Amino acid sequence: MRTVLSWLCALFFFSYGAGAQSLSYTKADSLFCLQVLDSLKHSQTKDAGERMIRVARFFLDKPYVAATLEGEPETLVVNFRELDCTTLVESVLALSQPVSSFADYTEALRGLRYRKGEVRYTERLHYIADWMYENGKRGLVKDITPELPGSEPLPLALSFMSSHPESYSALKGHPERVARMQEVESVVNARSGYAYLPKERMGEAEKFIRNGDIIGFVTTIKGLDVTHLGIAYWATPERLTFIHASSSARKVIVNPDSLESYLKRQKSCRGIWVIRPNS
Repeated sequence: MRTVLSWLCALFFFSYGAGAQSLSYTKADSLFCLQVLDSLKHSQTKDAGERMIRVARFFLDKPYVAATLEGEPETLVVNFRELDCTTLVESVLALSQPVSSFADYTEALRGLRYRKGEVRYTERLHYIADWMYENGKRGLVKDITPELPGSEPLPLALSFMSSHPESYSALKGHPERVARMQEVESVVNARSGYAYLPKERMGEAEKFIRNGDIIGFVTTIKGLDVTHLGIAYWATPERLTFIHASSSARKVIVNPDSLESYLKRQKSCRGIWVIRPNS
């Protein structure tokens, strides 16, 4: 009987609030959050990166599902049951913050995902360059890529969302949203100081990457910055790999080969960003 009740609870979907500040989750999501937070209470881990790895392990084998944030109207979606590469990283980072309740977690997630915490589609931090900058201003992360040996400047020319509105359900038929995204792209493109680590230079720089660093896979696709995210993980003292929501494996995994080997196989990936969570 308890099993049946647990199953029904997991399926029950909640959506609270009105307009831009509404929150969507299931009972299973809130219970999972509390389980992770309870585990962290008993942990002596103070290092931000090690906390990231500890939290990320809770997500292993959870299914990969894309576009779980999409819907009208825009809501703050909490979904620990289905993840893509971005929602995995956001979930892990938010849970790694000094939060002690589900309500604390949702506030941490809102601040991570949206500019100034404003839950609107055009204020969601779609581009990782923008996400990195805004959360860097809040003291949550630091882009350490420019400090890595072999890194090179990376001028940005973001345009993909505003030039491909048909690829985004929330932009189709909404020229005002497209105009806002074009404005966001222009602002991000005007920022200086971005760098990337070419994948050919990975060998000399990997020793400076720590457990829990967020890895952004910089793309050659015109108008985009990053097409994948993962969490750096030293599986052994000699092998750096990463934890990610894999579209090919259809679940969250510890990547079976090294980060360097993975990069060599990705033809459209030119290198990486390394984003460090702050303690």
